[in-house]
Amino acid sequence: GVLHIHGNPQVSWSKLTKTVHRLKDGQIADVYNDGEKKTSYQGIVMYVWDATSGQLERSEGVYSAGRSIITKSGVQCEADEEAKMFEETLNNVPDGKIIGLALRKQLFRRGNVNYAMFYEIFENFAFGKVTGNSGVRDVRLHDAWSFIMRKGDTSTSQELLLKDDKKILARTAELYHYDNGIKFTARSWVHTIRRGACYSRAKSAKAEIADPKLALTDDVSSWKVDDEVVLLSTDYDPKQAEVTTVKQCDDCSANEVRINLEPLFTHFGEIVNGVDMRGEVALLSRNIKIRGAPATNSKTLGGHIKVMRGFKEAQVENAELVNLGQLDTLGNYPFHWHMCGDVTNSYIRGSSIRDSNARCVTVHATNGAVVENNVCFRAVGHGFFLEEGGEVDTTFAGNLGAGNIRTNKLTKTDGMPSTFWITNPKTIMRNNVAAGSDYAGIWYVFPDEPIGASYGIVKTMQKDEAKRTPITEFTNNVVHSNRVGGIFFDRRLRNDTGFAFGTKYTPLSDPQDETSAPQTAVFNRLTAYKNEQFNGWFDASNIQITQSSFSDSLVSLAVRRSSDGLECTVTNSVFMGESSNIGEPSVIRGNGVVKTYPRAVPLKMANQPRQGFVFYDREVSLSDSWFGDYASTDDYSAGALGFQRNNQHLATHGAFTKNLLFGFGDASQGNRVFDGNATDVGFTSLDGDDIVLFEDLDGSVTGSAGNFVVKPLPIHMTEQCEEIDNWKMAVCPHPFGQVRSNFAGKNSDQIIVTRDDDSDDPIMADRRSFAPFLTILGGTHSYLVRSNAATAPGWFRFEFLGLTLSKYASLAVCIPRQSTLKMAMKDLVTDKWERGVAANSYDEFTSSLSRTSYFVDQEVGVVFFNAMHIRERVESDRGNCLDGKCPFVGFSNSGGDRADTDCSERFYAKYSKSPVLPSRKKRAVGVTSADKFPASRATPPQAWGAGDTKSTVSIQLGV
Repeated sequence: GVLHIHGNPQVSWSKLTKTVHRLKDGQIADVYNDGEKKTSYQGIVMYVWDATSGQLERSEGVYSAGRSIITKSGVQCEADEEAKMFEETLNNVPDGKIIGLALRKQLFRRGNVNYAMFYEIFENFAFGKVTGNSGVRDVRLHDAWSFIMRKGDTSTSQELLLKDDKKILARTAELYHYDNGIKFTARSWVHTIRRGACYSRAKSAKAEIADPKLALTDDVSSWKVDDEVVLLSTDYDPKQAEVTTVKQCDDCSANEVRINLEPLFTHFGEIVNGVDMRGEVALLSRNIKIRGAPATNSKTLGGHIKVMRGFKEAQVENAELVNLGQLDTLGNYPFHWHMCGDVTNSYIRGSSIRDSNARCVTVHATNGAVVENNVCFRAVGHGFFLEEGGEVDTTFAGNLGAGNIRTNKLTKTDGMPSTFWITNPKTIMRNNVAAGSDYAGIWYVFPDEPIGASYGIVKTMQKDEAKRTPITEFTNNVVHSNRVGGIFFDRRLRNDTGFAFGTKYTPLSDPQDETSAPQTAVFNRLTAYKNEQFNGWFDASNIQITQSSFSDSLVSLAVRRSSDGLECTVTNSVFMGESSNIGEPSVIRGNGVVKTYPRAVPLKMANQPRQGFVFYDREVSLSDSWFGDYASTDDYSAGALGFQRNNQHLATHGAFTKNLLFGFGDASQGNRVFDGNATDVGFTSLDGDDIVLFEDLDGSVTGSAGNFVVKPLPIHMTEQCEEIDNWKMAVCPHPFGQVRSNFAGKNSDQIIVTRDDDSDDPIMADRRSFAPFLTILGGTHSYLVRSNAATAPGWFRFEFLGLTLSKYASLAVCIPRQSTLKMAMKDLVTDKWERGVAANSYDEFTSSLSRTSYFVDQEVGVVFFNAMHIRERVESDRGNCLDGKCPFVGFSNSGGDRADTDCSERFYAKYSKSPVLPSRKKRAVGVTSADKFPASRATPPQAWGAGDTKSTVSIQLGV
């Protein structure tokens, strides 16, 4: 079979080059909104304006079908009497005035009442004669209706009735009249359920402001008068998208268009420090329309286009698909390739898919499909959808999606809808925009092997191949205004369409050979802004995020590595905390307090921390990147660099920074680093929180190369460390290693660690398994570890990260006195266990440094040992553990008094070093005339960040 649909070529979407400002009160002659005034009136409201000044002179309820108007005598009017009063009111308005009528809530109708008099009075007034076909005759419950004219000139009369089609909950009947350069508006807004929110509104404003001219990046001369367009949100709220129509514009250039819109929201139109936050304007109309007819008893049933295996060609371009898809029946979507296998010369492009009941474009068990330059607006569930993970060689290029709506139908993941749902790494993602979803913009989530109907049948991906396959292409994609996250690369897809945690993504040169060499997956030129919780979240290994731009989110970018030994890198990128794209003011209510903020606030939680780049787990590098506008306020803390908050698990180790630039002075204008504790809003002091750190390789963050940034806990501090008050972190010149401990015994709920020069400031690791803590390496300090269990554990083990031959960790562990102990450690060449060698004395143990040596002091009840690697680190090494092998030491212990678990008093009496506690918390010297760390560069280098995202987009016209 052959399917060819070819409409007139039109540019699908463009970007603003100038900001479109919200119509402000100062630009409006007058506004009357009875919904805001909380009036209980139901019926027709009349508005009267002066045609010259635009001032609203009258606003009053004039007809309610005999329900709500009371005569002076206090007797309720019947329908005819009220109709006569309505006529008298209209006649008393002088000719030349502008009259608007708008329905508020409803007209009450009684079955035994004839309303003919009212209809005839209205039609004579509006049209100069009784027409018998005016819209007001058909007004019923839940309908919206409005009318406007210049009194005395029936040629100016306009009437609009919007019927309840049972598919959408709200209707807006809005009419406009133009006179003397002024735009007059009468609006009726009716909601099916929220009856108390229904309102009517009058507005007048200068026409040149109320009908703005848009300056765009593209030649949009293909857009015609009355074509529908949508200005998408550039704020946190995706519902700030505004739909309108194109107006005649005699003074517009090819890159300009005038629209019929009084903007309720500001639509930003600037590139700020390499972050392209110019709002998208999408064309919704096409000359070929494929429309689903409204079903009588269903809001979820529409038509669908399904391309099946065996077709010859399927080409759809420049068409408008409206109200298609079936929410209650899986597999029926507006456009759907269904298990077609390999396809060539098959595409949907240049089309508009809108108000869809289920998705926009679905690719199911089909390879080589092309989805290009389409607009997906207001779809239920995921928008552009790869269904089961076996779809390879799909191209998504130049598409724009927004308004994805969550649902508990379709698949299990559609409750967290994503505009682009990518289940196969062999996918081209180029020049796309995800501009506002109920959850995410772009989501990469792979199954272990194709699921559902593809399971065991589709052979394009072998088991575990997806997690080893590099991304084919990710170039110049934009995510903004999403309710939760911009881009997610996280989780795995189960066969039941639910989630499994952890991506295990580790791309290799040969994905079918798990022993093949690593190959980096590159995410190039990502732009992410105004996504509420995360601009970007990646759980992956061996990926590179480069030339990317982030702004305005609680967290701009968080990266955790899913496998050891493979680095994740972020480079040549731009991070902004709060930009000049301030959005709409936020009103926060809580605990009886109402507070207004001058800019938009993510999550409507003004006290939540703002973080730029977030370190999480394992080795991640951040280099050649610029940060701007990370200043704490009275309401929230902020930091350009931070760590995963509320972390009860393992934290980053081996992370480092290099060549970072900051556009602000620290601390007067912002914080290069911030990570709070349990006393700060949004932070905790769990195990993972206490062991965070990164290394400043070149000193571009801390001022000296090789410094470590750590928590200012006493156990971390020395006289050489400096606490940076505004960071709530410390800078130390010492190398740190991470220890992960595991003590057997079900009562071992906490591990208690102290340093050899301080018994008064322990840390307590509250994670049962692998309770982590940091140690200063190189033998300058040792650490005493004990379990708080009532009974001594029969075995305990330690794993060490960040060690080399010379950077070793020295530990002592409490054991019952006169007990029997055996030690073993992993051979770092053969990976086999080898036995430790007991020293005869403490002096013998300390004089001959060895990874296999240990000493037991039976009087104290303690065992000493050193952990180290077998070689030094070289520049090419990656990962927390050299050669992918972490030092691992284990002990078995029996005998003695098993209740004898705390040796600390005896240990410090015999082995305590001279305390340095008084000088440990060496603080920075306060400087009032200058910042400790001045700004390093006011603006980012031109080559950093994604920059202009539209100039590189392929031509969308005449494909």
